[in-house]
Amino acid sequence: MNIVALNSSKNWGGNERWLTTALNGLSSKGHQIYLIKRHNTDHWNSLSASINVIEAPFTNELSIKTKAIIRNTIKERNSDILLSTKRKDYVLGAQIKNKNNISHIMRLGISRPILKRDVIQRYVISKKVDGIIVNAQSLKSELLNYSFIKSNFNPDDIGCIYNGYDITNSKTPRSKKIRSTLLIRSAGRLTIHKGYDILLSALDSINDLQTKYTLEIAGEGPEEKRLKALINNYNLESHCKLVGEKKDVVSFFSGADLVVIPSRSEGIPNTLFEAWMAKKPVIATTAGGTSEVVDNMKDGIICEPNSENLMNVLKNYLNNRSDFKEMGLNGYNKLVQSFSMDKMTRNLEQYLMGFID
Repeated sequence: MNIVALNSSKNWGGNERWLTTALNGLSSKGHQIYLIKRHNTDHWNSLSASINVIEAPFTNELSIKTKAIIRNTIKERNSDILLSTKRKDYVLGAQIKNKNNISHIMRLGISRPILKRDVIQRYVISKKVDGIIVNAQSLKSELLNYSFIKSNFNPDDIGCIYNGYDITNSKTPRSKKIRSTLLIRSAGRLTIHKGYDILLSALDSINDLQTKYTLEIAGEGPEEKRLKALINNYNLESHCKLVGEKKDVVSFFSGADLVVIPSRSEGIPNTLFEAWMAKKPVIATTAGGTSEVVDNMKDGIICEPNSENLMNVLKNYLNNRSDFKEMGLNGYNKLVQSFSMDKMTRNLEQYLMGFID
């Protein structure tokens, strides 16, 4: 296959991490890969050297120069698949498909109820998209409940491909003894859908713990100022810290006793696999497809994405954590057995081949 992928992101995040994994995997199978990315971005250092990287301005959804670069790339390489990964890319990809004989596949990484209200996206998906990749069955079910998708897509055209994790390039950390002060860590973009305000509210509600704790949240994003204000309002300054972005999340998690993923909306979060790679116990919400892959009370603890439910599971864990000492190892074993990068690549390759005449 000859694949052109679009990514207009200014910053690194879960979407970009998935795309890097996907393109590296497909390239390793001998497919020709071209990534058209926003110019002057430097977060693509983990791409395989065999992937051709082309820059474009991505100034807006009608960018004439960006469209010209995409069209020329497709024409010169006789490309089979156009893969778009963000809203701006979806719209640009739709315009390109309008004048080129190419299959347009979009990747949707998290739940997006806004699709019901976004007239442009509804039109693009209905008329100018051939397939949709999601990373959880719950997202596929959500999409198929939308009438504009149900009437325009065969269910098989929406491919559920679980995220893969590159275990071979990650170091397994050594286990640490239980400390008197428990260290909780979380990581991700500081956005509303990541639910860090839910986590802070849950901690504010806990006043009868038998265990001292510290919470460190790694990441950057638009919610940073509000989260700092919440920490102050809840008088959690001595317990909770925003520690900035961490490039190596597995190493960051390896120093923790517990990882919490308090998301409001997700697909299947990369941080779940990073916590499992670090062999750490995880508390995560039911958002997206997390509950599809986590065996509750065995390799993780699942709760609803609200402060009361999160508070209750935190209290249970913190007061009885010796009962969950095997949870991190169970998660690691599941990661190795079921979520390898090779398995994701095979599934993605098979799905994309179905759109080539």
